[in-house]
Amino acid sequence: MDFHSIDTFLAVVRTKTISGAAEELHLAQTTVSQRIKVIEKEIGVQLIERGKGIKQIILTPLGEEFYKLAKEWSRLGQEAKLLKTQGPQLPLIVGGVDSVNTFVLPKVFKKLSKHHPPIKLQIRTLHSDNLYSEVENRHIDVAYSLRKRVHPNVNVKKCFTSPMVVLQTSDISCYSSEKLHPKELDSDYELFMPWGVEYQSWHSYWWDPLSISRIKLDSTHLLLHLLQDPLQWAIVPKWIADEAIKRGSYKIYELTDSPPDYTVYELTHIKQTTLKQKAIEIIVHYFQEEFY
Repeated sequence: MDFHSIDTFLAVVRTKTISGAAEELHLAQTTVSQRIKVIEKEIGVQLIERGKGIKQIILTPLGEEFYKLAKEWSRLGQEAKLLKTQGPQLPLIVGGVDSVNTFVLPKVFKKLSKHHPPIKLQIRTLHSDNLYSEVENRHIDVAYSLRKRVHPNVNVKKCFTSPMVVLQTSDISCYSSEKLHPKELDSDYELFMPWGVEYQSWHSYWWDPLSISRIKLDSTHLLLHLLQDPLQWAIVPKWIADEAIKRGSYKIYELTDSPPDYTVYELTHIKQTTLKQKAIEIIVHYFQEEFY
């Protein structure tokens, strides 16, 4: 059995037909069929259901189990090729929610870009829940989520917290000594960001979650561009407010009844190859340098 056979099997599963796999791999259908039969002979099990009337590929129960192994085998093969062609370059795919990638990680990414040996870095922005499945499926090596969950094959660790504050545009940048009560803030002028499940529960206690006048965003960068009217306000993590005040004129208030802290969780797969583990240890080191 070789990597070509494994990739052929994965293509068959992906396209659900022998003809689809043949077209994708630019092979004859007979070649694809032969490779599948060779795998079945070598491991001594039937991987694919066969019979009249079966138009699409259906894996046997053992085929389903082998599919999981095949994906891992293919991934290891890709890492081996990368090591051979690019030398000691560490591949690393980092995922995060928008606010983390925009304001927390840029300093870390800058250090990673200068690290030696070089790190081949990919950065992805996704919602918190999606990050878990991407880590489990090994599409992302390390992720930063705002939500703590129990998820198969995913290690979860709290790695960063920040209190929440009110941010408003102002003629003069300052940290106000005055604390605001939530009811002093008019929801008609709010720019709302969904800072995790606990925050949204707190928010719904003070303001009607069905309010149609409130502007809802999922981009921190866009929030700062839209926060222009002195009547407008937004609740943000303090470290975002600190960054905002460096870039423009804003006033920052604490709340008399504060929301839960903005909390970032680090997600990694429970099983890592040596190369991946080394790359993850490097980003964790730089993260701790910046935020601990």
